[in-house]
Amino acid sequence: MKKNFSKNKNGFTLVEMMVSVFIFMIIMTAIVGVFARQINAQKKARIMEGDLENAQFALNYISKTLRTATIIGDKEKGDLRDYMQTNNEDDFALYNIAAGNNFVIYDFSQEACIRFTFKTDYNGYEPSALWMESQSSVGVNEIEKCLEENTWQSNSTYKEQRLTSGNVTGTFAVAPTRYMDHKDSRTTDTMGRATIAMKVEPKKGVDIDHVEPVYIQSSVALYDYPSDLSF
Repeated sequence: MKKNFSKNKNGFTLVEMMVSVFIFMIIMTAIVGVFARQINAQKKARIMEGDLENAQFALNYISKTLRTATIIGDKEKGDLRDYMQTNNEDDFALYNIAAGNNFVIYDFSQEACIRFTFKTDYNGYEPSALWMESQSSVGVNEIEKCLEENTWQSNSTYKEQRLTSGNVTGTFAVAPTRYMDHKDSRTTDTMGRATIAMKVEPKKGVDIDHVEPVYIQSSVALYDYPSDLSF
């Protein structure tokens, strides 16, 4: 009995211990990997949520501003109101002509020229973003000045700000109000409108690579004002 009792006191062998530790390490590695993926996914979701909220705010701001503004054109194509006055293309053609990454409006409520532009690597902000420039030194009888580049020279009445975070690209498809006889008339046959589309992604980085972009869009019909405010 004493001899048999001594045999039963034997413990784990070295091989058994190594196998047990190896299995434990595999299980712990898998658990840590699951937790790491969950934390990384939550981080990506928070970053994307913030960028998306800022982009949605920018869309809402543009929509609200357009309600008291008139679309003029863009800095490449010039005054789109003149084009609409002398041409009779359909809506699709007008949208193609006006589509781009910037457009200029005049906001009657602020008495200011406003330019919205998607810019990349601007003012030290490397990813693309939607920027807004405003110049409040232009009166209601000087709307055409909004398309002159020297109007946007920096001074006490000039302001510029970035409206989005992350990496945001996009395009504007706009058509100004078309007037029956001349662009200062109160009689219209086509009201202005604008479609703003954005592609929202996080800023590029090791921890947020391979995040699917989110696309948002908004269309606004103008409640346009006559340029002389004689209503």
